Amino acid sequence: MKKKVERIAGKFAETISGWNSVEAIILGEAAEIEIIDPYFNINLDIYHLGNLLPRNDRSEKLKLGIMLETSLVFPEDKFLVEDLPVRVRYKETARFDLILKRIEERLWVFRDSGTNMFYRLTRGQVLFSKNNWLKTIQKRLEKPPEYFWKTIMDSTRFSIEFYLNDLDAAVYRNDRLFYLCSAASFIKSMCSFLFAYNTQFEPSSRMIYERVKTLPRLPDEFIGRFESFLRHDIELPPKRKREIARLMAKSILSL
Repeated sequence: MKKKVERIAGKFAETISGWNSVEAIILGEAAEIEIIDPYFNINLDIYHLGNLLPRNDRSEKLKLGIMLETSLVFPEDKFLVEDLPVRVRYKETARFDLILKRIEERLWVFRDSGTNMFYRLTRGQVLFSKNNWLKTIQKRLEKPPEYFWKTIMDSTRFSIEFYLNDLDAAVYRNDRLFYLCSAASFIKSMCSFLFAYNTQFEPSSRMIYERVKTLPRLPDEFIGRFESFLRHDIELPPKRKREIARLMAKSILSL
């Protein structure tokens, strides 16, 4: 089945690499898992310089399967090819050049979207590359400055405290919806901090749960508390989970 995935990804790469503006094509790691896994996806990141082909032109050139959707908001196309899902996302190279320039000039600001954009650039399988743009970017990302990681940790420390307060308020008011929203944001901020603390870029949200537990540096008793906070159990009501969240926050904020 792996050969089938490689063949389909290769067909897309062969076609798209012929477009003048394309600098690099990377296959995401979601294509490496078993196809029966709901997280499986043939995920292709297309890095392009300047203008991208319009949607209609892309659909005309990419007749490699059934086009399920082409986004009106984000440059993204979705296909079904031989019963396998394919997602093609287009990313302008100038954006990454600007972000790295800001990091090097100490002007970069951490966003809630995290560092997954850098993870994808450095961890995927390169199917096509020209003009050394990708190699240059990857070289610059090999060892980001200490300031980069410190910025993330400072920002997420604030977010952890902020969402912990929201969690407290939701439990006090017995607001189940706001509790879930606050809990999700709290966990996301906490994981972002831990990846930065370990000087690692964040994987996709689908893979954070498994990857965060394997980080080499974690607070004492973190994994047990993390699992308890996420577990659905009548013996762990929101009030109890709030206490667990406080313990996790305290252990992280002391790092």
